[in-house]
Amino acid sequence: MQLRFPDAKSAHLTEAIAAGLGFATHAALRSRMGNGSLPVMELPPFNVVDFLERLTALGYDPRSSFLRPVAADLVQPVPSFVDLQASLRVWAATLKSVKSDQIDWGRYLHQQCASVFADTHDLGAPEQSSMGNAAHRWYAGADHSACLPGWGAMVDSHFFRFHPGCSDLYFFRPLPLANGGFVEYTSAVIAMPSKASNTTDGLDSAETMAGIFGWTCTSLPGWSWDSSSDSTLLLYRPSISHSERLRHWEGSFQRWLLENQRQLLKGAGASRRKVIEELISSPHVPVHVRSFEDFLSSYLREDQPPTRSKRPESFDGISQRLFEMWLAAMSR
Repeated sequence: MQLRFPDAKSAHLTEAIAAGLGFATHAALRSRMGNGSLPVMELPPFNVVDFLERLTALGYDPRSSFLRPVAADLVQPVPSFVDLQASLRVWAATLKSVKSDQIDWGRYLHQQCASVFADTHDLGAPEQSSMGNAAHRWYAGADHSACLPGWGAMVDSHFFRFHPGCSDLYFFRPLPLANGGFVEYTSAVIAMPSKASNTTDGLDSAETMAGIFGWTCTSLPGWSWDSSSDSTLLLYRPSISHSERLRHWEGSFQRWLLENQRQLLKGAGASRRKVIEELISSPHVPVHVRSFEDFLSSYLREDQPPTRSKRPESFDGISQRLFEMWLAAMSR
């Protein structure tokens, strides 16, 4: 296999790719592949952290791709939000511990802040005001339009936390179902880490981790409404737009599973039932793929939670049969 490097950037990228595959240099990788001892189809798992570290060592800032600019007029809070922040400061300073009913007032102010923030930034509905009659809700999932190979290593039992050490607030948007109902997916997440947690290393790590996952990160210090500490606000959003997600959702594998689960589970054995239940419940199932090979590489080989040993041995095979049933149904 002969690779040509038109410029220094391409050479740097191949060095980073080699690092992600566990080789000290790209020359070492080419040597192993050239002598036939390492077929292309048997390359080792890709380590995205090593890949990014090598890019950084070569003078690049991979985090720059994980930052989403915010319109200038949204960097500073809108007047209605500033008023809510002022009310929260008064509540925290003088009323918080006086009467128990004041706690409800504080909760109300927090909810109002979340609602105004969501409306201003077009994020969807805050967690406490969504769900309703949704048939299912998915928390933050990998954005397959932008995630990097190896994202599955960042997931703990299908769950991903953007900024460990502080509470996250989730925002949701609906996706329609054929019966007139809907499901909800996470359209944004915010974290308000305290000033002590806002170290350069901590923020850089959060941005990088979010970027591996395919999400962007924006810091909005003036928008924080955490009245208990001096904190900033970190806004995480998937790279794909809601309109694009809606387009992929139409006729997707996961939608078909969810809408036909009753029929698919009828008479199903324990193994088939486990596979269907996981594919419906996982927030990381890609909605854009139309071939099982893509599904295998983008999901089955990535999202392998600690409970992998509890999956039936035939998990991949059952997934493939379900995938083929879906393709057949879509072609009618």
